[in-house]
Amino acid sequence: MRAVAKKRLITADDVDAEAKRGGKRLSAPRADTLVTPAAWSRAHELGLEIDQDGSGVAGVRVVRGESVQLERFTGAGAGKNVQLKDVITAADRSPMGAGFMSWSAADSFPWTLTYDEIDYVLEGVLHIVIDGKTIEGKPGDVVFIPKGSSIVFGTPSRVRIFYVTHPANWGG
Repeated sequence: MRAVAKKRLITADDVDAEAKRGGKRLSAPRADTLVTPAAWSRAHELGLEIDQDGSGVAGVRVVRGESVQLERFTGAGAGKNVQLKDVITAADRSPMGAGFMSWSAADSFPWTLTYDEIDYVLEGVLHIVIDGKTIEGKPGDVVFIPKGSSIVFGTPSRVRIFYVTHPANWGG
């Protein structure tokens, strides 16, 4: 029989106690800690951080790439199968946003940026069409697109990018 490791439980009472001590952060490594929904809510109310990534530094957030599940981005238009996931947002108290996006050639779409954006090509070939010209990015390339640009996000096959936006609340 395999031994089951006991996990530490963090409750709203634990969050209250930490706040009362003047603490701003609770360490709660995912591997050995469970955090109740009430604890998350209370921490948010009190502005207390629950650190599950073990960064040990207040405000630092680690997003494990293998944990990211892309979701359909309806903003690309009807019938488009563009997949996207924001992983850093204004909710993280960041002035920048970041996430992953993927699409195929059939799903190219026009977009007007209300923010500055940097795209890092992870896989495939990225096409940015602007003013009738196509800018091409391949894996490892970084593309900067300034605020106010009207472009078409495209690809000749399939592409997956990591993006950073400023400001973080690019969606409105």
